[in-house]
Amino acid sequence: MKNNKLIIENGEKVEKYDILLNIEVSGNNYVIYTKREKNEFGDIIAYAGNYEFLDGVQFIKPIEDEEILEFLDRVLLNIQSKMNGGENIE
Repeated sequence: MKNNKLIIENGEKVEKYDILLNIEVSGNNYVIYTKREKNEFGDIIAYAGNYEFLDGVQFIKPIEDEEILEFLDRVLLNIQSKMNGGENIE
């Protein structure tokens, strides 16, 4: 991650993303990122992953813990609500 950009290399395929949020929860590092693509409802599509460094290389893994996914979703909804002048979402 550099300058709020995330580059994911998978074999010969290289994809660039913008980082929306980088957060540590219970000693684990999570990142929420996007290509700023929109779904059929006009919402920006975001992805989340758990990351760690091994031998100086950063790896991103899928998040399998439903509680963590729900927590990250609530955090994003609260940020969005505050940006739109709304109240916190519980």
